[in-house]
Amino acid sequence: MDFGKALTFIMEDPRWQQKIAIGTGLVIVSSVLSVVLIGVLGFLILMGYCVRLLQNVRDGQPYPLPEWDQWGDDLVRGLKLFVVMLVWSLPALVLTIPTVIGSTLLDPGSGDAAEFVGSVLLICGSCLVFLYALFLAVATPGFTIAFARDEQISSGLQFRQIWDWTQDHLGQVVIVAVIAMVAGFVISLVGLIAGALLCLIGLIVTVPLASLVTYLYIYHLYGQLAYAYPMGGGRYEPLTPVTPPSEMAPGVTPVDVPPAPSTPEYPGSGITESPTPPTPPATPLPPPSTPPEASSTKPE
Repeated sequence: MDFGKALTFIMEDPRWQQKIAIGTGLVIVSSVLSVVLIGVLGFLILMGYCVRLLQNVRDGQPYPLPEWDQWGDDLVRGLKLFVVMLVWSLPALVLTIPTVIGSTLLDPGSGDAAEFVGSVLLICGSCLVFLYALFLAVATPGFTIAFARDEQISSGLQFRQIWDWTQDHLGQVVIVAVIAMVAGFVISLVGLIAGALLCLIGLIVTVPLASLVTYLYIYHLYGQLAYAYPMGGGRYEPLTPVTPPSEMAPGVTPVDVPPAPSTPEYPGSGITESPTPPTPPATPLPPPSTPPEASSTKPE
């Protein structure tokens, strides 16, 4: 995993300034319009855009930062991925019920027994929510990569396959999850500091820019995971290098087609003649049998 590349790849793109400017403007408009819930559409578009980034990194594109030319398709991708995330997050919503009940029982005047039960429910519920949040952070790379294979909701909900893949590469997945959380905090902090140094007016730009860079950073890491550890199924199949003929197993036909044999050319005529297969040597015919000489004696 190249954690530095997940950040420097942005400026390696020849059109990175235009792409980042459009993305930052989208985050600004979405943040302003989120008050009336219309801004949610902008964040869904950003999620779909990041799915394309993941796919480009996975496929080994030299400049994986996509163009902003698929607004409608990105909205559909982002909406589908949001549904996948929501399904995976449903257990966390269920586990918050004991916490809510415990908070209600802790009201003054509910009695000592009720307060005790409320404290137990609050502590246990909070612990369960925290543990599932850790599980969800580890599972997020897997179901995001699975969804990016064919952009189908059902692909992101193949729980057994995704969990098996996560277990097989648990070390790398955990590292990516931790780095993603730390990077999100650090990038956001840098955006706040930069905006404060610009007389607070810069916060209008630096904070949305930091949010955009965080998204790009995380999904680039997911793309690196998908490239290094492809998940089976779907339409994506990782490219495998062509094995040289000297290293191929006996009986395996090389991929490259051998060049055609050269055709003889008559000197000075410009006419070529197709090679003809050699004529097999003629089998000598057996010597003709000598007919028996006629008998000189006549029959009596």
